Amino acid sequence: MEWGHMEVEKYLREMPEFNTERLTLRKLDFSDLEDVFSFCSNPNVAQPMTWDVNESKDVTKEFLDMVIRGYEKGESGEWGVVWNETGKVIGVVAFIDWSNKHKCIELGYFLSEEYWGRGIATEALQELVRYGFKELNLNRIEGRSDTDNFGSQKVMKKLGMKYEGTLRKNEFIKGEFRDTEVYSILGGRVLSL
Repeated sequence: MEWGHMEVEKYLREMPEFNTERLTLRKLDFSDLEDVFSFCSNPNVAQPMTWDVNESKDVTKEFLDMVIRGYEKGESGEWGVVWNETGKVIGVVAFIDWSNKHKCIELGYFLSEEYWGRGIATEALQELVRYGFKELNLNRIEGRSDTDNFGSQKVMKKLGMKYEGTLRKNEFIKGEFRDTEVYSILGGRVLSL
């Protein structure tokens, strides 16, 4: 498949919904405000992220507004992670950065603390990895985490990503420079997900 200048953006405007045994991945909307605020207001969820704790629902609403407006332009790659049993949004998985030229995408993700350690992030991200390689014809999918975010590193390893190295003090987040571990998986690799 030839990539044009707007290839990833085109696919993001037509974002598919994904369904697994436990989860549905779908576009976020304003009706998700309460659910998203419930985990974005948790300091433990926000701590490793680049964004701050959502102190009010207005902050969460601004996030949702940015994402929803971005869907129309192909600028938002966020899927709400819905727990099928309750219909509640329990997290977000995303394509947070991409290069059409290099056929590369970076994954982002965060979950409600209540659902940590249950394989949910891996289950959701497997769908994005498959979609990226099969539909977007990507060459590379990468992920990054703070060096002390062992849960995130475990997720990336379970996705088949390989550790590539540590970027030393490369990001200034919440008043400090942080080291970032980089992981990736290549499209030519057979997925055993």
